[in-house]
Amino acid sequence: MKVSARFDDLKEIRDLFPKDLPVVGVGVTAFPRSGLSYLLPNYKILSLLETNDLKSIREKCEVISVEKDLKGDFPEKFNTSGIIQIPQASKWLKENAKGLFLYKASTVTDRIVEEMGVKLLSAPGSVRKVFENKKEFRVDAKKAGLRIPKGETFWVDDLSESKWKEFKKEFGERLVFQLTDYTIGGGLGTFFIDTKEDLKEFKEFVKRRRVIRAEEGRVIEWVNITERVEGRQASMNGCATYYGTVANVLQNQIMDQPELAALAGRSGVWLGQDWQVRFSEKAQLAAEEQVKKWGEYIYKKGYKGIFGLDVMVTDKDEVVVIECNSRYTGAFPVLTMAQLANKEMPIDVWHLLEWLGVEYEMDLDEVQKVYQQPKEGAFVILHNLERKFVTPTKTVKAGVYRVARHSPDEPCIRRVNLAKNSTNDIRHSTIDKVNEALKVEWVRPGFSLLDLRTKDELVLADRVPTEEMVLKPAERLGRLVFNRRIVTDKGKLLPETREIVKAIYDQFELAVVENPEERI
Repeated sequence: MKVSARFDDLKEIRDLFPKDLPVVGVGVTAFPRSGLSYLLPNYKILSLLETNDLKSIREKCEVISVEKDLKGDFPEKFNTSGIIQIPQASKWLKENAKGLFLYKASTVTDRIVEEMGVKLLSAPGSVRKVFENKKEFRVDAKKAGLRIPKGETFWVDDLSESKWKEFKKEFGERLVFQLTDYTIGGGLGTFFIDTKEDLKEFKEFVKRRRVIRAEEGRVIEWVNITERVEGRQASMNGCATYYGTVANVLQNQIMDQPELAALAGRSGVWLGQDWQVRFSEKAQLAAEEQVKKWGEYIYKKGYKGIFGLDVMVTDKDEVVVIECNSRYTGAFPVLTMAQLANKEMPIDVWHLLEWLGVEYEMDLDEVQKVYQQPKEGAFVILHNLERKFVTPTKTVKAGVYRVARHSPDEPCIRRVNLAKNSTNDIRHSTIDKVNEALKVEWVRPGFSLLDLRTKDELVLADRVPTEEMVLKPAERLGRLVFNRRIVTDKGKLLPETREIVKAIYDQFELAVVENPEERI
């Protein structure tokens, strides 16, 4: 069966896959697993939480929530292995799933999936975890021929001030420290070390976190100490297949924005993507080369399907690889939706064909040409910024919102001045030349980039909390999806984007919870 690089109708995609194989996507929330609802003919989602966006997602596929539909207890940890071990969830999966779609399998899920007798549609944890470990990645990246930052993996306990000074002489005054034992995102474990005070804070972090990690049976032993590559932060998704590795468009990363996340003690915090920010052809081809080298390397070691590389693009359009995400990345499912809007065969299709064992043919060069094309789409992820446990005092609807602007012939300027002791000064600095009358109003249900009709619309989805739900410090509030550009060339949120973020955030009217242990 020859599979084209483009499609005319979604039915063409669904016809590629067996209709008698029920596939279930599992996660804490349904939105990140919603992309496959456009592609698979027999697909359901098992979500731990009952969130505000489920009504719209249920228009595309069946969604079962552990919280509401199965009446199950919450697991100790909100992750995939915890969810599928809940008795009600385990029973439901055995009755309803033959294929299991997980963003990130672990050795624990490997065992559970085998016991269930279902087919895992992604690399097992025993295969993928090696490539995501930052210590092992530097070793494998060199073998694969990738260009990575100059640096060294060092034993944390031997890191002294004098040793730090030696590293500065060897790798440059500005260094990056990455704790290799952290494989989760969000910038946790990544530090920019410029001063003696930065080094002190790093050591204090290690001391604090070792206590927590010890309780979990984990350790902190190694740190990657590397040069800090200056440039634009970007990423690229690839898919390792029998025919070779497909590389998608080089995508701009939205990082370290105080309007979106409380950044104290963290650097390199990923907060979204903007595909409208384009890179040069030279940078695109250089990133493709790195992705293809890596895909070929890991495919030989048993990994197939989607993965991501985080990279830096220098001012000379050279590409340096920082780390690997050997799994579905946070760019999904919006990347899937953006490709569908472009009539491109989504990269998910090659992943699914490989893991479902469907015989197919592809023209790798043609697919690669199509994937280089510009895409419309962007999103940011909102978090609780208050650094305290809070609860929404107002219900904020998930769905499609419209931005109402002032007439262009009636320009106005507003300057926002905030008290120094206000919690808001963390996230809202002075804003000039914005529309005084900017409003963000709910207009209809929806959850997808494909639900947007105009450039003045956006979607709020993904774990949108309900009233009285208790949110931890830095916990996710939702995701805003746009079909237009939302950042500057330097990666900062545009003034209007900041206003939209603030308008949505303020609608929750978050209140501090004094005794959160009594509410959770």
